[in-house]
Amino acid sequence: MLSVHLQEYAWNKFQERKKYYGALCEQIEEAMKACSQEEAVLMRFLYGTMPVRDAGEYDFQVFLSYVRHSLWLREHVAWCRELAEDIFVHHVLYYRINSEDISDCRSFFYERLKDRIQGMTLEEAVIEINYWYAEHVTYEATDERTASPMTLFRCGKGRCGEESTFTVTAYRSVGIPARQVYTPRWAHCDDNHAWVEVFLHDKWYFLGACEPEEVLNKGWFNVPANRAILIHSRVFSDFRSKASEEWIGREDLLSFYNHTSFYAKTKELTLKVKDKKGQPVEGALLALEILNYSEYFPAATLVTDSKGEARISLGLGHVRVRAWKADTFGERIVSVKDTDRVELSLECSAENTDWIKDQWEEAVIKAPLENPIHLGRETLEQKERKARRLQEANKLREERFAAFYDKIPTWASPEEVQMLKTAGENYIEILDFLTRDENPDRRRMLRSLAIKDYKDLKASILEDHMGCEQGSLSDEIYENYLLCPRVLREELTPYRSFIRAYFTEEEKEAFRKDPEQIWSYIKANIQYDAKVDYKTICATPIGCLRMKQGNPKAQNILFVAICRTLNIPARINTVTQSAQYLKGEDFREPEGFAAEQRAVASATEDKASLILRVKDGSKWTYYQSWTIGKLEACSFRTLNYEESAFEDNVLELRLEAGIYRIITSSRLPNGDQQSSLRVFCLGPGQHKAIEMTLWETNARDMLWRPRRRSPQGE
Repeated sequence: MLSVHLQEYAWNKFQERKKYYGALCEQIEEAMKACSQEEAVLMRFLYGTMPVRDAGEYDFQVFLSYVRHSLWLREHVAWCRELAEDIFVHHVLYYRINSEDISDCRSFFYERLKDRIQGMTLEEAVIEINYWYAEHVTYEATDERTASPMTLFRCGKGRCGEESTFTVTAYRSVGIPARQVYTPRWAHCDDNHAWVEVFLHDKWYFLGACEPEEVLNKGWFNVPANRAILIHSRVFSDFRSKASEEWIGREDLLSFYNHTSFYAKTKELTLKVKDKKGQPVEGALLALEILNYSEYFPAATLVTDSKGEARISLGLGHVRVRAWKADTFGERIVSVKDTDRVELSLECSAENTDWIKDQWEEAVIKAPLENPIHLGRETLEQKERKARRLQEANKLREERFAAFYDKIPTWASPEEVQMLKTAGENYIEILDFLTRDENPDRRRMLRSLAIKDYKDLKASILEDHMGCEQGSLSDEIYENYLLCPRVLREELTPYRSFIRAYFTEEEKEAFRKDPEQIWSYIKANIQYDAKVDYKTICATPIGCLRMKQGNPKAQNILFVAICRTLNIPARINTVTQSAQYLKGEDFREPEGFAAEQRAVASATEDKASLILRVKDGSKWTYYQSWTIGKLEACSFRTLNYEESAFEDNVLELRLEAGIYRIITSSRLPNGDQQSSLRVFCLGPGQHKAIEMTLWETNARDMLWRPRRRSPQGE
């Protein structure tokens, strides 16, 4: 069933990965001896292409469950048997869709769907299954951690990224190839979106996740999608049987495919990068950035060829293109509609600041015009049937979860009642944890968690984090930075017992006396290679120590986890995302953190003071009307001042020395943006004041009429 091409690819990829798996590799190879030949090939494929952190987080048997289920589908389901091999391994076999927690769930969904679609055509099955989704899950705005498909089924609510992950998982469970399609940022509004495509009869079709329609290629996002700059999907390997779609390139271990032309009018943009002498630069990186949430978001990254060129098809709006290699970079705003070729020169660097003007630069950033492509219409009969079935689906879902509310105990406080309602089926775990004894830390720990945690926490894991000593710590410090098991957005694990057993008593005592040694240990023992990483996820503290692998975010989380395990309050700084521990009355970064990761000065007196003044503080909302970013290497990293506000029209920021960029923007009704940008330097201890500027929208700008297509389709 499996081609020689796939067998060789899987073997070679697995051999390349062995150096990362260390001692775990022997266990993997031993477990493969019990597999059939085909199972072993697909297991090598998975272990050879997965994010390395996954191998340390999940058991061999979890991945084997995906392999066995997909092979069974390949043998017994006609529409799966007919698939090209690359479609099968990427869009039926593969266990990971986004950044969700992984569990053995394919058989669970298959058992619930197989009878419902018995005897249906592929199209009928796709539509019917989407009604099943609507009976179990509906939309809810939540934080960026992606809950697993099983969590969504048990709680009934999730954001679009979670709904589409859930939907793709269930389609794959019955052998229907499916993928998550994503616009990293809309051009016409501050948001993004993910939906689903399914592969039927050698073609991809789209649909809204948990948003059933009576026909394919229809969803509420049809119009927004035809105004997109970029729409893409990703897979976790570069295995291809044939090149049938526009391959954008790779980012770390991910391969990206461009689908914008399926949804919107596009143009191929050729980008050429030159050095200061005008010579083409091979291997330069090019980021295509969309202005959204008042920041330039890198939607795609390309690499230049031997001619210093790269190409991509984009929607007909404005993008900011940034090119860099080594320590030099260049950038400019590009109208895709008005040009098809752009040149950039690498003339800027952090060392040579001649390019910094320290003045406001204004620009109008235009979104693509409406240009409908998919104009399918429903019949009156289809509309009526959809309305009726959606009403039935909503009723079934609401009745299912209302049944859990009756089981909430009368002694629960109003806050606990809300926790239990949010949890759905997971209310059992919360009650189990709460009722083990009368320790008040149980309720305090639950309060310290994110709302989403109630949907998938495990009582046994929370129990592992009990037993902290408050001493003279304030309630806020104790609950949020010592007792709390959550560090950032990682999966919750019983890391305290693991860490206690992992280190010797001598090591733990040395760490308690001097937390700086924890950071020294991490830098000496935890490795990181971006080529085998998926930066959206990071290793948990347990996985990081098991694999001795972890990206910078994972290393920061590990530092905080070790500190809290040893009863040292610690946290991740919400603005800089740096790890900090409590020393005296203040949180501080480890000394080594500054020199090794971000060149952050630890002495408060070295920080600069930036005074921002505005005319009307009510108009200034972070991630809506303004952001500030710091230049790190060749790109600006947006700092998180979401919780800051102008008081009496003034805001003071204490910043490290460096180069900064402020972006302000106001969105017009037609989706265009009026933006101002200012780049400036801050020296150690410098005091600098800036008058903020925000374009005032005039009456003519507000009179928006939809711009229709001309006879030529413009």
